[in-house]
Amino acid sequence: MMLSRVFFLLCPFLSSTVLCLLPSPPSLVVTPSGAIEGELLFHDGIPVSRFLGIPFAQPPVRNLRFRRPMPPVGSRNRTLTAREMRPGCVQYSSNPFPWLDDLPGLSEDCLYLNVWAPKGLKNSVMFFVNTGGFRISSSRLEYFDGLVLSVLGGVVVVTANYRLGPQGFLYSGTEDAPGNMGLLDVVEALKWVRGNIASFGGDPDSITLFGSSAGGIAIGMFCVSPVTRGLFRRAILQSGSPTNLDGEDNDRNFRVSQKLAEAVGCADDENSLADNPETVVECLRNADPFVLSVALSNVTANSSRSYYPRFGDELLPKNPRQAIIDGDFEPVDLLIGSNNGDGATLITKTMKDVFGFFGEKDPQINITFGESIIKRQFRSYPDPDAVVKQYLGNVSTEDYYTIRRQVFTASGDYARTCPIVYMAEKFAEKDALVYYYYFTRHSSAMPWAPWMLAVHFDETPFVFGHPISHVESYTKGEVELSRRMIRAWSDFAKTGIPSDGEWPLYSKENPSYQVLDIDTLETGHGPHRPNCDFFRSDFGF
Repeated sequence: MMLSRVFFLLCPFLSSTVLCLLPSPPSLVVTPSGAIEGELLFHDGIPVSRFLGIPFAQPPVRNLRFRRPMPPVGSRNRTLTAREMRPGCVQYSSNPFPWLDDLPGLSEDCLYLNVWAPKGLKNSVMFFVNTGGFRISSSRLEYFDGLVLSVLGGVVVVTANYRLGPQGFLYSGTEDAPGNMGLLDVVEALKWVRGNIASFGGDPDSITLFGSSAGGIAIGMFCVSPVTRGLFRRAILQSGSPTNLDGEDNDRNFRVSQKLAEAVGCADDENSLADNPETVVECLRNADPFVLSVALSNVTANSSRSYYPRFGDELLPKNPRQAIIDGDFEPVDLLIGSNNGDGATLITKTMKDVFGFFGEKDPQINITFGESIIKRQFRSYPDPDAVVKQYLGNVSTEDYYTIRRQVFTASGDYARTCPIVYMAEKFAEKDALVYYYYFTRHSSAMPWAPWMLAVHFDETPFVFGHPISHVESYTKGEVELSRRMIRAWSDFAKTGIPSDGEWPLYSKENPSYQVLDIDTLETGHGPHRPNCDFFRSDFGF
């Protein structure tokens, strides 16, 4: 990597994270795709080269909307200036999630990636896959700034956008809208990284994927996909696993696409997606992208899912859950885990009148109301009464705190924790090294009420070092926890072993996990083993 001379001024009135660069000196790399100029930044006096807004595919606009990503078209004879973060992909949510990238600045022209590269050669690479239910989030959010992780972890950090909602997952049953476009965007970005990252000092043979929630689900799919075999070496799944998907997602995606087309006037009973897919898709291709995103939110307002990845194509020829059950995959080493409040937002976002979206209403829940909530959340389950008995059968009718906790734990176990446990077990069975973490720290910087515990996504800012770059929003213990997690995540990326203490290996026979919280290095057993055994047969494990 070629770096220019550096001229900078220390700013004593700022935190130690920041140095004033007047202006930021350039950092130039020459890749197989052409020359790219970024800038040199510092954290605690340690230099990192940052490159923002590198195109890894053609803009998926006009005729390319809903189609598979195409490699970028550029001139090798010109230098790409990569100093500005590019827009996030079009998205919309009526809920104020912290990981929502809202207007202004969203665009369909959004297939860009960012690189933070420390000094040196053959550095391991950590490639982040965004969270957000395949409908919101982007790589430009401050939580995903790779500077601190790159410096303290000594790794190259890559973040990338992928198409969301209808732009990323519309499914017509034809090549006009084949579905999984968003996942294929990630694959295209990963191929770009594989072919170019050595120019940034990265090791293309030591790439680790990491991501939370939908990012973890996507990474789990890449772990069983024949298309991505050999593109990465290790995987980190945070509160997300494809084992939570069922066999109905293909049909569900088609139904959602039909409803979406009807909502924007592109289809009706006489002109359906099933009967006239080309005509309907062409109409959708000409619709305003923001109108499509808002319409998707409206037609799926009463559902916990909108679009989800489908199977039956070259990327996912088999249902990922079934592939994992059957052992039909090449194992990679895993760092995998969940949060003790992973289910809280599943309750609050659907019952804002009772809890408040952020849990701010802090209600007491009696046993009768708790039972009714579980039955509502599990209304499609074969025996909701059995779930009530499993989670509330031994709880005192006056123990309001435990009742409330058990209500959101039931949803979190079914949707997140147990599917993650099942995947960890199956990969360990195939002799992969598997390490399980259990994150229990309620973040001081997030808006959720403390009773919700460590909410879904709470761990991700700690991995990126957000408490270190924003010390004013966190406690000293949280800053140190962030340092520990960066060491664990980056050492796993380098060696396959998280080095923060003696992490136990995880397996079905020995389900030991590492607790991640301030002032503790304790291990646990499970997690939630009796509950996951209760649901095991429903998932086929």
